[in-house]
Amino acid sequence: MSDDILTSDTPTDLPNLVGQQRQKEVVLRAVRTDRIPHAYLFLGPLGVGKEAAALDLARALLCLSHHRGHGTTPAQVPCGDCPSCAQTNRLAHPNLKVLFPLPKPKKSSGDEQEDAEAWSDAQRKQIEEALAAKAKDAYSPLNVQGGSEILIEQIRVLRGEFRLTSFSGGWRVVVISQADRLRVQAANAFLKLLEEPPDNVLFLLTSSRESKLLQTIISRCQILRFPPLPEDVLTHELIGRRNVAQQTAEASARLAGGSWSQAIRWAEANPAAEMEKAVKLLRSLVKGDPGVLDGLVEEWSAPSKSEEFGNLLLLLGKWIRDVQRLDANPSGHPELAKDSALAKFTKFTEGRDHARAIELIEEARLDLERNVQPGFVAHHLFVHLWRQLFARQDSTV
Repeated sequence: MSDDILTSDTPTDLPNLVGQQRQKEVVLRAVRTDRIPHAYLFLGPLGVGKEAAALDLARALLCLSHHRGHGTTPAQVPCGDCPSCAQTNRLAHPNLKVLFPLPKPKKSSGDEQEDAEAWSDAQRKQIEEALAAKAKDAYSPLNVQGGSEILIEQIRVLRGEFRLTSFSGGWRVVVISQADRLRVQAANAFLKLLEEPPDNVLFLLTSSRESKLLQTIISRCQILRFPPLPEDVLTHELIGRRNVAQQTAEASARLAGGSWSQAIRWAEANPAAEMEKAVKLLRSLVKGDPGVLDGLVEEWSAPSKSEEFGNLLLLLGKWIRDVQRLDANPSGHPELAKDSALAKFTKFTEGRDHARAIELIEEARLDLERNVQPGFVAHHLFVHLWRQLFARQDSTV
């Protein structure tokens, strides 16, 4: 059993964070000893709890009773009952700021006060809706239409607010979601804040793309990494937090790739039926019939199906990974061998380069994220999957 599974004796501090016990202990120790760095950088894949941890840490620091946590029997952090907790639960505390990628404002003057009013009413509504969803679910993504970068205007507004006195004293916390999307100008302006941080201000940066961050920003932050969540933790939490049936929870956890967000999505769908779609597609590719291939490409060409196509590719990748494991070590994976369809497919593609097939699927997923036309992605992928897994070794297309 994973160490991340809660027992009856496990503290329930930072209640929104699923699993990640070691990371939770690091954060709680910092809060209870008042040894808070001026900046944290939480790194890890999407959906594993980086932003949930950041928001829970912000709530803990802004909680009116968090100093009662010293000693061997600490109070719960955050308490969840004080007026400050009520505000932070709505992401409405005046000492809490949440930055994330936004669309370019309709007007921008370069003046800090005027930039605070630069977004249109429609843009403001989208921003408010994204924050409301985040307040309700800490794992909800902070995305708005047209929001691809964190802008210099947002940093200017933040810099102007730092010139004001902290409301009610105490900490001020700035959460920067997807910090790798800081526009160059914004990143340089933010770096100045990191180099000379205001008193009692904590910056909490999150990112799933470490390679896109400025090294000068990384070097000024204390890094805490959040790994993918183990399947047994996801299963346990789906049952405990969401009242998901055991079989559905196990299937969803297997498909989630260590992501709590994905685990919930699969639990709300039908994992078995969705996986069958992926298997059906692979079976359709076996003969390499041009008419069948054209039909499949046409089926997935519509831009409106891009997200669904991406989810299908996620399942294809999972299926081929299981095939690869079973092909490499049949006796070492009895749980996979019990799946008759998987075992049959493994035997049919015995000795093929499953690793390359997985790479092709991942490349296709990346192309979809880059907004490459779905029809082109589908055609390229299906042809090359057929060559890799089913074509006779001496055949050409």
